[in-house]
Amino acid sequence: MFSTKGPVLTGLFILSLALLSIGCESKSHKLASQVVVQVNDHNLTAKEFSNQLARKLKQFDALAAKDPYTVNRAKEDIQKDFIVKSLTLDWAQAQKISVSSSELDSEIDKLRANYPDDLSFRRALAQENLSFAEWKEQLQYTLIERDVFKKLNEKIKDPSDEEIRRFYDQNKESFKRKERIQIRQIVVDDEAKIDAIKMALKTNDFAELAKKYSITPEAKEGGLVGWIEKGSVDYFDPLFSKSGTHTITSPFGVHLIRIEKKAPASVLSLDSVRKQIKTSLRAQREQAEYIAWLDAQLRSSKVFKNVDFIKSIKIDTRGTND
Repeated sequence: MFSTKGPVLTGLFILSLALLSIGCESKSHKLASQVVVQVNDHNLTAKEFSNQLARKLKQFDALAAKDPYTVNRAKEDIQKDFIVKSLTLDWAQAQKISVSSSELDSEIDKLRANYPDDLSFRRALAQENLSFAEWKEQLQYTLIERDVFKKLNEKIKDPSDEEIRRFYDQNKESFKRKERIQIRQIVVDDEAKIDAIKMALKTNDFAELAKKYSITPEAKEGGLVGWIEKGSVDYFDPLFSKSGTHTITSPFGVHLIRIEKKAPASVLSLDSVRKQIKTSLRAQREQAEYIAWLDAQLRSSKVFKNVDFIKSIKIDTRGTND
């Protein structure tokens, strides 16, 4: 049993089965060690399954954690993740992909360095109901998974220039850019202050006054907001037909805005989006390769799910003061 900020998921394994109610320790132990998912030689027990389910549901309040859709979705995710993990580990072993102790220790040190001390690190694990050994095993798998993806992607070729151009020509609509203006602003909470700032502009630089008086985050950048597309911010839209300096109001205050530059609607050039297209096409190929690989692993593996048992795992929640 462990506490969460929301509900407490009661019972060591959040199992609410008729057999548990008997109160027989041997039967409870047998139930907890029951295999609910098996992939080749990898077994996921009821205890492991339920602990993972508790971790997934602890982010929800008591009502949501008992919602059938939420619970079933979490159960499906656990099964899918275990199957993929098992297949990945088997393939990694066949390909002689492994993570050395020194590599794992180095990664552990890097992640621990994100915490002020070891106690803070251990508390973070406790909040996730994770032992250090479990966390270390998860990290080791993450590193193996990374190397498996790297191995799978080695044979994937980058898209050619012709493929990139074809994609660009077929998807020009997505590369259209609306009319834009670049603005700099000073935002205050009182219109009377704007009048004083307008007077000060006669002898002072706009950017310096923005740093001194503006209440919005870009003040430290001299009030430079950057490029704004037409239609993206409704109270900026009237500025597209103007030039110079203007005053507008918004939910954030009174804005003194200077229009710095204007750019008409256009279509981004192929050269400006070449890298973006190349990355997108390569990602599509990597995804297709991964799906094909996963399908091949599933076809050549033995996968068993104890569907009735998984359905029988119920959620019991109670208030944190119980």
